[in-house]
Amino acid sequence: MHLFKRVFKHPEPEAVVAPAVIARPERRHTQRYVVNPKTPIKAVLSFIGRDETGTRLSSSRFGWDWKGQLVDFSERGASMQLGAAALAAKGDAGELKLTLRDTVLEIPCLISNVRVQAEGLIYGLQFGDLDEATWTAYRRVLDILALGIRLKPQFKKTEPDETGYFVEQYVSDRQSRLTVWRNQNDRSMAAFEFQLKDNLVRGAERFSVVYLSGADPATARRAPPARATEIQQLFHWVVPNLAKCVPADVRDFLQRFVA
Repeated sequence: MHLFKRVFKHPEPEAVVAPAVIARPERRHTQRYVVNPKTPIKAVLSFIGRDETGTRLSSSRFGWDWKGQLVDFSERGASMQLGAAALAAKGDAGELKLTLRDTVLEIPCLISNVRVQAEGLIYGLQFGDLDEATWTAYRRVLDILALGIRLKPQFKKTEPDETGYFVEQYVSDRQSRLTVWRNQNDRSMAAFEFQLKDNLVRGAERFSVVYLSGADPATARRAPPARATEIQQLFHWVVPNLAKCVPADVRDFLQRFVA
């Protein structure tokens, strides 16, 4: 693993690059973040549908499950895209069901607005007062996605370092840091190191990904199998939802280690 020993040496920042705005404009008091369609989180919105006249399709108090795509989210609510057949009205009660692997989180909500678009209906969802268990679980989902979504440019070297690579780094306020190394000849991706809370994920061209316990590159050690599986899953959840400031070739390179 000579390449890892050469490449994964962290440089000192030269200058801070002005951060890109990654949050969608928010009219409420909390930031709203876009969710990539490739996110592993599956979303279902449960409510009693209506026909084209606005009449409810059932008198039952139990809603129907309508599959859709989570568009964005915040601490207070979310937006979800559904097909044109899933008709509801502003003020209707519903339940947002989020599935992550074998865990289902059910969040009661109200439909706060409905937008009609060519690809379907966009429902704005407002969460009510959640019980402690539901709120804690939902915050964990937010925290996972925020590890990638809240990344901002930290620095970008204009000259190769002593190892012969160009280095750039992206950091967040959620205990995540993405450092990438580029080849000197064509600036193509050579390697990366991704801190995810108290773990590190390392990958390099022609090498397999490595999962380490510890956030300090100097002291982190290869994670035992059970811990490595957990870090791998976290990495797979985060990579599809990287901030827009992360270049496309960096995204593609990381995605190779997810597939």
